[in-house]
Amino acid sequence: MLKKFEVMLYVQDVSIIGDFFEKALDAKIVKETNMIDGSISLKLSLLDRVEINLYTIDFVKKYSPMVSLEMPSLMFIVDDIEEVHDQVAKYAKDISTISVQGGQKVFSFADPEGHYFAVGN
Repeated sequence: MLKKFEVMLYVQDVSIIGDFFEKALDAKIVKETNMIDGSISLKLSLLDRVEINLYTIDFVKKYSPMVSLEMPSLMFIVDDIEEVHDQVAKYAKDISTISVQGGQKVFSFADPEGHYFAVGN
């Protein structure tokens, strides 16, 4: 049966986005891999069984050209949305105010490359 969930994200600069996730969302780098094209891949742990794998877009284009490069829409659920908003605001390229949608407090933010993510409580 399922034991873990991993998301693969394709970015321009793995190091910059990895650093962003570490600082803004308290992710932990659990593995760095040197890829065959000279790029690196990072595995970031967000929760006990949720990890994000970062790969360069150029690597994916060359070695997995059939894979979609579209960024998935991800929403992070947190206990203290105001605290997370304050933390993410220190590092995000763009961040919305906290609003209420469907009875849930939410906000969105962009990483340094302009990929948007959502946070809710």
